[in-house]
Amino acid sequence: MKKQIGLLIAIFCLSNLYAQDKFSLGIKLGQNFSSVNDVAVDHNSASYHAGVSTFFKVTDKIGIAPEFILSQTKLETTPPITSFIGNGALQPETYHLNYLSIPLLCEYRPVKKLAIQAGPQYSILLDQKKDGIGNATMAFKNGEFAFVGGAKFDLGGFFLYGRYVVGLQDINELKDQTKWKTTQWQLGIGMNLFNF
Repeated sequence: MKKQIGLLIAIFCLSNLYAQDKFSLGIKLGQNFSSVNDVAVDHNSASYHAGVSTFFKVTDKIGIAPEFILSQTKLETTPPITSFIGNGALQPETYHLNYLSIPLLCEYRPVKKLAIQAGPQYSILLDQKKDGIGNATMAFKNGEFAFVGGAKFDLGGFFLYGRYVVGLQDINELKDQTKWKTTQWQLGIGMNLFNF
């Protein structure tokens, strides 16, 4: 009986959501520009992100925008991170950190075409490679909390966006006491697929 009641409530909520045009689904693709403090890196290291964006309307001006993003952080270090643990030649190393990022953003629209977004993000480290091939699991933690702030500009069925991501958690897995925190600019374009 509880399952049937739960199913009826879910159907009612979904039908109410669709009836009031309160949900949208889209895809997005863009560029990352990353840096990590206390590591000698190229502060303009470019990489990519791509994912799915959703939007749940709460009022005419406020909504919630959860996203699921595959995002890469690229870091080129000099000296190499391995020198911090006592081995490796002193030559540049490039690290590719691949994350599944899940931002939960609050969206405010001061005008119809412009949305201001802000909120927390948790990123799960899916894969980490050194120079594109070697395993780098010794250096970086498996996840990271961050805060996201930015803006989105609607262009009909498409949108442009820019945001700044500030890492709130040390991602250093090495046994030294250095704290590594990331910062990242994200710029991109997206397309709205469905509006309900």
